[in-house]
Amino acid sequence: MTKVKKEKETKSKRESRFSLFLKKRKANKIAKPRTTSQIMNMFFKSYNENTSILQLDDEHYSICFEYQDISFSKADYETQESIFLKWVSYLHSFNFNDHIQVIKIGTPVKRVDYKKNYIYDENKLQGNELRIGKEFNTQIENCLGNKENISCDTRLITISTKAESLADAQDIFMQYQLRTEEKFKELKSKIRRISIGERLAPLYNLFHTNLMEDEGITDIIGYAKDNNLSIYDVLASKEDVSLREKNYISIGNKKFIRVMYVSRLPKSITPRFYNRISTLENCNIITTLNITPTDPSKTIQKVNKKISGMKTERLEKIKKANKNNYSYEAVRDEKLEDALRDAQSLRDALQKKKQKLFTNNILICIQSDSLDELEKETKMIKSIASEHLIAIYNLDWQQLEGLQNCLAFGYNTLQMQRSLTSESTAANVPFNTKDLMHENSIFYGINLVSKNPVFADRKRLLNGNGCVLATSGAGKSFSIKLNIEQVLLRHPQDEIVILDPQRRI
Repeated sequence: MTKVKKEKETKSKRESRFSLFLKKRKANKIAKPRTTSQIMNMFFKSYNENTSILQLDDEHYSICFEYQDISFSKADYETQESIFLKWVSYLHSFNFNDHIQVIKIGTPVKRVDYKKNYIYDENKLQGNELRIGKEFNTQIENCLGNKENISCDTRLITISTKAESLADAQDIFMQYQLRTEEKFKELKSKIRRISIGERLAPLYNLFHTNLMEDEGITDIIGYAKDNNLSIYDVLASKEDVSLREKNYISIGNKKFIRVMYVSRLPKSITPRFYNRISTLENCNIITTLNITPTDPSKTIQKVNKKISGMKTERLEKIKKANKNNYSYEAVRDEKLEDALRDAQSLRDALQKKKQKLFTNNILICIQSDSLDELEKETKMIKSIASEHLIAIYNLDWQQLEGLQNCLAFGYNTLQMQRSLTSESTAANVPFNTKDLMHENSIFYGINLVSKNPVFADRKRLLNGNGCVLATSGAGKSFSIKLNIEQVLLRHPQDEIVILDPQRRI
């Protein structure tokens, strides 16, 4: 009887433990979204409009800054090195509770509305001025292309951190904002904190076939309040969002989205791949660098433990070789030796060169109007990556989580991570070239790096002087004449003085 009683008690305890396990598993299980509003709810928990801070979950908050691009790709070696070292210094300013996202996103704008800011108003011109204005407008429209929407590049830095409350997060972000402003001032760039509405606009445009401006929405927060709707209902797509395919998301069979990740990097990393992939023409893509610092003390302990383990393994192989009367050098494990050498180099970089270790991933999100176009752009990006000895794969069955990690919310939940030192992390310098896009200004041509038109008003620049340099017969005089014509069209009240000692004009 005693034995039966004990067996019953043991069985009862097992059932109790199993029941407790099921309850915990059920509590921790993430519910699969069933409606488009629930999908939007996965991106953030709440927001504070006054501080521009998003709350991701119970203990994580994020903030976002827009920064101006600077001339890096065509700068001389010393300038590039200076920019690189300043970027490394900026990454070192974060601790292991923070996460940094560097995002280049194309904001779609209606071509008809966009070109109004740059072409000449033909209604205000007459006679020869009208004829010349039409010729310039034709050139400008050819440079802008014939697509219905024009992608205006926006570069963002999102910082997320762990905090006990919104007030604590606000204090932390204020320190980071001052630090970021200081660092970017040294880089001759400017930053500004963007509002909640600006952060949510890409999410709206991503899950809708029509842009916000087409729907007459200028302030998404105000629109939700005026119509007595939750922000999730406004962001939710009116079309069917299909998550049935393993490597893309379909929005009403009118829009297709795919997220890819960089899987393999070469030993020698340069900024060329990032600069090229972030300036692709006629592609609506989002490029995201996810950077998370690690705890320095724990990192050193792990590296030392790994080195110790590999040395023990090598010693066992040496003993085995001696026991069998042959030299270890004849059968040395090259893979083990390379791994040991890399681990020792990493330890030296962390201890002697004062570098930090970061976990990284690079995500690329493609948006297309058809599945064929999506496949075509995917092949093109993978082809560019292979030229730089980089492997890119689709995120299979993780497309929604990939979007979470791509957009400017501050998530870094994907398991596709790669550990890199400070210098290797900073090799993907998030700067390319400075574009001049002054509205109602003079058209100068095409930026050969970004492929964007150059519209500049020299009155708005720090130094309004300029010169035209070219070989003999290249068209310097003709270029000056075109400049003079545009000045007369844009600023008819200005006076133009021409001094030509050689009487060539």
